Amino acid sequence: MRAADLRGLELITQDPQNKLPLFGSARLFLVGVPPLTRLGQDIMERLGPATAGAVLFRFGYEAGLGMATSLADMYPWENDNEWFLAGSVVRSFSGLALEEIDHLRFERGQGILSFRGRWRDSIQTLIHAGLQGIPPHSGCSLLAGAASGYASACLGREVLVRELACAAQGAPECIFEGRAVEEWGLAPEELRQQFSLPQVGDEVGRLRQALEQASRELAAQRDELESLRRRSLAPEPQEGMLYRGQAMARVMVLAAKAAPTAATVLITGETGTGKEVLARFLHRHSGREAEPFLAINCAALPPNLLESELFGHLRGSFTGAERDKKGLFVEAGAGTLFLDEVGELPLELQAKLLRALQEKEVRPVGGVKGQPVRARIVAASNRSLPEMVAAGSFREDLYYRLAVIPMALPPLRQRREDILPLARHFLEQLRPDSPGFSPAAVRLMEAHAWPGNVRELANVVEYAVVLAGNERLGPEHLPPGLGQAPTDPLAGLAAGLPSQEELLRRYTAYVLEQTGGNKSQAARILGIGPNTLWRRLKAAAPDAQRG
Repeated sequence: MRAADLRGLELITQDPQNKLPLFGSARLFLVGVPPLTRLGQDIMERLGPATAGAVLFRFGYEAGLGMATSLADMYPWENDNEWFLAGSVVRSFSGLALEEIDHLRFERGQGILSFRGRWRDSIQTLIHAGLQGIPPHSGCSLLAGAASGYASACLGREVLVRELACAAQGAPECIFEGRAVEEWGLAPEELRQQFSLPQVGDEVGRLRQALEQASRELAAQRDELESLRRRSLAPEPQEGMLYRGQAMARVMVLAAKAAPTAATVLITGETGTGKEVLARFLHRHSGREAEPFLAINCAALPPNLLESELFGHLRGSFTGAERDKKGLFVEAGAGTLFLDEVGELPLELQAKLLRALQEKEVRPVGGVKGQPVRARIVAASNRSLPEMVAAGSFREDLYYRLAVIPMALPPLRQRREDILPLARHFLEQLRPDSPGFSPAAVRLMEAHAWPGNVRELANVVEYAVVLAGNERLGPEHLPPGLGQAPTDPLAGLAAGLPSQEELLRRYTAYVLEQTGGNKSQAARILGIGPNTLWRRLKAAAPDAQRG
């Protein structure tokens, strides 16, 4: 989860019992500027500007602490920077000010946090404008306190945010800077006035202990997320492709380079990963976009009809051939021909496809004269063609002709940073006015294995939209398989206390199931070679037949 992914309406929930508004687990109270102006005037008159500023700072500090811990519990943040920046986003959502961070250095492990930014349309500027006869000595103390409390939660020790310039005191805009307390070089008395009041000194210690406990509980998760840091290379949907993480970015960089060429491309990936979407991307950027893009699923037709569809036929060449027919290779002209599930081609058609690629011509069924092929060929398969070559079911020479530029689409479970942007994209298409996903729903989606990949995600979002209506999409609207708590696969594998050999067989079958039957990927996960996996499966087959 990234700070830019936050949506204001998704952050507000309702208590299921009394329907009161909540932010995380904290109850919300909505108040406008006029009553806050009256409160500010009363505090200033009774306490004086210095004490009033300290009170507002402490109030903001407590609010910032609560906001940070709530957001840490609500979402699995990609790294500490995103957790920190989420506070800036929420302070803008909440109406405190429009906040911009200009500089940030955050290295939690080394205890370093420094940042600088600006506030526009600060709520305290509006409050000060409404005060009668009271000079605005306290500046934006409420905002400074909120930012200090939030940053303190992120770093795990006290951070102080101070204004360098304030619009309430006549500056063009509010400029603020934050760093660890000891780096400001303040005297002990200044620190006491800034961070504590006599009535709340004990409460500060209690909150600090609670914060430290929360930080310890989150430390393992934070460290893991830090190791998975990703840079956003293309977070917007572009021509059907939506991705954020490096796994897809690497594929798209290769696709952008390969698209303008005439080289044959082989796209591999599990079902639902978007192989045809990528093929269409290649066509649009090939310089052939004005020419046809034709696609055929090689597994959808019997061999005789598939041969006719691909290569064409002459009138009378077989029963029912009442007229000449151009095949797709010729119909595609100078465009792109997409051969989906090319691994399902029978061997005799593989030979004809190889000739078409080598000789740049095809011979229709019943014909003796070749017809020139000008189309660019893009093929795709959800099976491992090298394994099929080893098994003798796919021609090795054809494989190398197809895989001039191989592109492997990663499954969705290996690009979890893309799940939420994709889900929101599908939601926007189905219901643009939807209030979005609840944090609990986001957690479930990001924890799911997605065996059906992007296609499954699109179907899940559609399912949830139907059930949710105009409500925010929560766990109760997701299909039952996503709403269930994940089970421990080892418990099922070890059921009945099997022997070591049986346990190995079960685990191998489990890994194959999780990889969609992809033996190359399964072998990598198991830490063995493809030949070893093949022998293991062959040894297990007689046992299965006897059982």
